[in-house]
Amino acid sequence: MKGVTDIFISKQKLAIFWFLVAVGCLVGTAYHLYGVAIEGRSRMLYVPIEQADVYIDSTLSKQELDDLVDFQTRLTMETFLNRGPKGVVTPGRLGFLFTEAGFEQAAQDIKDSSYDFRTRQIHQMVELGEVSILHKSDGGASSRVSGQIIRVSIDPVEAQAVTQVYSIIANLEWDRNRNLRDKKRFAYVCRDLQYSAKEISSSEKP
Repeated sequence: MKGVTDIFISKQKLAIFWFLVAVGCLVGTAYHLYGVAIEGRSRMLYVPIEQADVYIDSTLSKQELDDLVDFQTRLTMETFLNRGPKGVVTPGRLGFLFTEAGFEQAAQDIKDSSYDFRTRQIHQMVELGEVSILHKSDGGASSRVSGQIIRVSIDPVEAQAVTQVYSIIANLEWDRNRNLRDKKRFAYVCRDLQYSAKEISSSEKP
């Protein structure tokens, strides 16, 4: 106890004491900031504000906003349409990319086709072309994309591999992300996805 008292009596020891306290605070703050930086690495961060779902810097150009929706359109289409006999290749993404209503819509489409994918051992992959984007006054957006689906399956009768190619056109409706706590990487979430596919070639015998 005497040693502690001596610190506050001696000016020299008191100065050293507070110097060490200051250094400790700086080191602790630096360690905390480093942890935050590591946690937030490689993800987009958005700040919730009172009058909107998310804050996007007003200095962003239209091209930068287009790039954001373009990226999410491609990621959503690939997540939704890249499938195998057991379902979508990356099912964990679906909950992040869709609203609740959009997720139910996507899940129903996947369920409706699951029997064919399982019995015919279908593997399919989507290839996308240019994405056209329209931004809305409420902060949402619409996107339209065309491309093709390449599908490889096994004919259950002939037991031979069949390759089919479909042309595809899809329209997606985007809302601002309201769930920033669980979906930090995405400024937009898809509430509606409508697409049409038309077979353009097949190796199956006529």
